[in-house]
Amino acid sequence: MDKDLWSYILKGIKTGPDMTQVKQSAEYTPPAAGMARARLVGYFELGKHEEENMQGKMVLRDKVDLVFELSGPNHQPRKLDDGTLIPHRVTVQETLDYSGCGNFSMLFAAMNAAHGDTATHTVELLGKPFIVEVFHRRSNDGKKVYANLKGPNGYRLYGTTVQDPATGKQCAVMVTAALTDPRAFIWDLANSAMWDSIHIPGEYEERADDKGEVISPARSKNVLQERIMSAENWPELAARLGVSPTS
Repeated sequence: MDKDLWSYILKGIKTGPDMTQVKQSAEYTPPAAGMARARLVGYFELGKHEEENMQGKMVLRDKVDLVFELSGPNHQPRKLDDGTLIPHRVTVQETLDYSGCGNFSMLFAAMNAAHGDTATHTVELLGKPFIVEVFHRRSNDGKKVYANLKGPNGYRLYGTTVQDPATGKQCAVMVTAALTDPRAFIWDLANSAMWDSIHIPGEYEERADDKGEVISPARSKNVLQERIMSAENWPELAARLGVSPTS
C-alpha cells in the first residue's frame, strides 16, 4: 500500500471526528430504497469468524465491513435541533474473499472499475464517490425493514459518469462531500492508535413500550471492537497490539 495514503489514514484516525459517536434516533428509519449517491467512508477488517457453509459445515472465514455514506435528493441528512447533520449510512458485511468470484471480490472490482482500476486495496477508495442502489429487506418476523446495497442479483454500484437519456451524452453526477471522516481498520497493519480509534464507550439504553415491555434491550455502542474481539484470531492480534485479550 502507498505509504502516503497510509499516513493520511493514520492522521484521520488520530485527529478526525469519530463517525461512531454520531447521535442516533430511538427509532431506526432505513434510507429510501432506490438509486443513491454514495461515498465509501469506512473499511473494517473484523478477523476470522465461524459460519455455516453451503454444505452445512462450520468454517472459519475472514469478515469485513464496508460503510457507505448516502446523499442525493432522496437521501438528505437529518438535522438535529443543535444543527448537527446526521447522514444516512449503510454497512455492507462480507466475507473477505479474494478468489475473484466471491461477493467481496466482485464488489471491489466494481468499485475499482468506477475509478479507473487504479486501486490495489479497498482503503485507496475511501472517500471516493459512487452511484449505488439501496435495497430493503424485512426482518424474519416482518416487523422491521433494513437497508442494504446487495439485492437479489448482487450489488448495483457504478461510477458517477452516466448517460443523459435526453441527449445521449455522458455527464458527471455530483456527489456531495461526506460528512463522515473516512476510517479504516486493517488487520495486518493495525496498531494501538487504530485500535483505540474505534472504541465507543457507553451503551444504548433499554427501550420499553407503553405497557412497560422491553422492545429493545440495552446494548453496547462498542460494536466494532466487540466484533473484532469475538474473532478466533483475536488473541494473536491482541498480543501484537499489547492489549489484554479479554479487555
